[in-house]
Amino acid sequence: MSSFHNLVLQAKKARAVINYRGRKSDAKKNNLSKHAAGSSSVSSSVYVVCPSSHPLVPTSSPWDLLPVEIQIKIFAHCGVTDFLPLKLVCKSFYLLLNSQEQWITRQYLRQRRHGTLPSPIDSERTYTRNPEDDAVLLSDLFPPAKSAKGGHIYTFKYISGLRRRQTLCTRLCCYLADRVMDRFVHSEPAFMKSMFASKAERCVFVQRTTARLWFHLAPLMYYTLYFLETYALARREQTNVLLRDWEAGRLPVPVPPHIRRAMYRDLQVKIIRSPPFTDTPTLIATHHCMQLLVSYLRYTVPPDEPTVSDDSWIGSLLTVSPFLRIVEYFSAEIGDGGNQRMQRKDFMHNFHNDITLNEKDDINMLVFQNAPNVHLHGSVEDVWFDVVKEELALRKAAPHHAERVMVWTGLPVLFSCQDYPHDTTMTQTSLLNTSWTLHRLSPLHHGRDFDSLVNNPAALKFYATRLRDQVTAASFPIALQSTGPLPTTDDDTLSRTGALQSCTWEPIPSLSFSDIEHDRDLENRGILVKLEYENATYKAALLSLSSLPAIQTETVSKPRTRTRSQTQTHATHLPLLLTRFPAPLRQTFVSFLSSTFDTYCSPLRLPSRFIGTALNTYINTLTSEDGSGSVNAVEIVKELHLTLSFPALAAPDLRTLNITVPRESLGGFLHAENNGDGSESDVLAVLSAYLEEHLAMKFDLTGGNAEPTLKGQDHVRLARIACGGFVLGGDGKLKLVASTPAGDNGDADTTAGRNNHLALRACEVLLSDILRRAEMSEEDNHKP
Repeated sequence: MSSFHNLVLQAKKARAVINYRGRKSDAKKNNLSKHAAGSSSVSSSVYVVCPSSHPLVPTSSPWDLLPVEIQIKIFAHCGVTDFLPLKLVCKSFYLLLNSQEQWITRQYLRQRRHGTLPSPIDSERTYTRNPEDDAVLLSDLFPPAKSAKGGHIYTFKYISGLRRRQTLCTRLCCYLADRVMDRFVHSEPAFMKSMFASKAERCVFVQRTTARLWFHLAPLMYYTLYFLETYALARREQTNVLLRDWEAGRLPVPVPPHIRRAMYRDLQVKIIRSPPFTDTPTLIATHHCMQLLVSYLRYTVPPDEPTVSDDSWIGSLLTVSPFLRIVEYFSAEIGDGGNQRMQRKDFMHNFHNDITLNEKDDINMLVFQNAPNVHLHGSVEDVWFDVVKEELALRKAAPHHAERVMVWTGLPVLFSCQDYPHDTTMTQTSLLNTSWTLHRLSPLHHGRDFDSLVNNPAALKFYATRLRDQVTAASFPIALQSTGPLPTTDDDTLSRTGALQSCTWEPIPSLSFSDIEHDRDLENRGILVKLEYENATYKAALLSLSSLPAIQTETVSKPRTRTRSQTQTHATHLPLLLTRFPAPLRQTFVSFLSSTFDTYCSPLRLPSRFIGTALNTYINTLTSEDGSGSVNAVEIVKELHLTLSFPALAAPDLRTLNITVPRESLGGFLHAENNGDGSESDVLAVLSAYLEEHLAMKFDLTGGNAEPTLKGQDHVRLARIACGGFVLGGDGKLKLVASTPAGDNGDADTTAGRNNHLALRACEVLLSDILRRAEMSEEDNHKP
């Protein structure tokens, strides 16, 4: 006799004993059947009666030998989509799933909620953002319906609704994360090429960063969905109340549009001041998520259209249409899952039907005044944003810091609010890890348009629009020059960038990289200009070292042959211009500054002595900020590359000479100069002495001869320095290399974090020296 047959016999005997005891219990209580779900654990403590009209049908298999509570646990391990196919397997499964639906659902939730059931959200409960806890948050935000007899009704339909919400939020988060990383990859091609050599590495980077953003956004999207569904339900309930008032004669006239908006605003305030939004960090995080969602809805507007002033369609998409319509919009925009043209057509058809059904709703037509040209929400700000801004101000949470998500080593993604000027951490960090071309600017005169520039958001938006118009017009020279030869250029960079998506001017609140969150001035330190194309992003920065007033009074002190009247002019002095543009776009931008602000732009050439001093200043900053001396300096500077240039008359066949100091030898040059006495190092002087002693090459790399030399005798010049911390060239090229600070929760206590803080501090000092050089007069700048 086989072991399996013995097991079956033992199971039958055990089942017979259970049935016998069950019959005795039924005879005493007359309220339970032998198929009741017994209490074998804490998770199933209530007996359920199987209706006598639907007796369970045996299946002629060992399944009949299992107690009902075990059968319930087995079904609870199935997926939501498995219950309907299981009902079609056999009549026994069908009757069991119907009779024990509530207990299977409860067990299903307990397994995914770590042994608990959904409960109302209160202000004391906190939730993690771990992916395995998504079911806890989602089921608490959307609990099951209440029963008239008390308790809640757990059905397959309820958990199917949870799965539907989770799927929609997951898809939308995936689309947003994909759009964020796609925009980053196209706007930072230099970073991608320098960090990842192969295409496979770049693909892995995009996949991992997209997944991290996805996991971060998922719980926040649940809160967003909760607000939108709760707001829609509150509007419907209020409409029903108004209908009852109208039927009772207590509503003599329909509600006008402005009162209707005020009523809807009060509904939003009530939701915001109820759990889970009573927790301020939750409210701020959801606000950032909503800001990201709306910003990318605006970003997807075709680039050939003018600036969209009427964004009521976004408000309708968030309120009138179901949440599914937002997912359909992004799916059609990306082209995910089929014919993109048909997807867009289907979305437009469905969205139009949503708006039409809402406008022709019978109840709305009875209680609300008809306004054909007035939208339910005149602007997207009427949904969530205006209410949350006021609520954050009341809670003294505005302005607040940006939320950082480290998607890669040294690469954070910031979620912030566009409404708070202090929440502009990314503006000054945009100066890092970018190859810039240096220019000098004379004061920018803007008195005919605005009294102030840097601290005036309206002025920045106005000039951003004007620059966008000029750049767009410059792309079509035929329209500008109908006669005469057309300008030609060999650079086809702009032809590969695609259409212009946006043009923004943002204030730079500080030039501090190492202490961004605490170094806040009353006056901004510059302007960051960004031109975003379909396939690339170009930037420019106008900087000032001192916090000069935005309205600067300039009085002409010296008599000139041709002078203006001795009146005060409104001007802003931003002496240093950094550009990262292709040549045609740089020429267009400089022409815009000249024609708009009556300013003069000239290249900023750096002499040999300044370049050498910059290296010494950088290294001295590293060694003075930390007690480790030259150890950290070697870790940050790494290799040192020097480029020496020679005039054609002195060396016709030798234009440049490259000198490389490897990482292993750099520490020796630093120690040779310091000698442990704490004096400032001059690595170039040590290197000059080394070349003269070992190679018989007499080069004064510092340019610091005691005796002045004639211009023709200065044959050797330091033209360029490149190291792990910066790149600086005499032709006006600059690159500051450092990772973005990780913020309050970063790795400041680790060795890498301390080294990065030192590198950021050294970059600040180097940029300040360049700004001082730009502020010098033109005559002083030609001095070595």
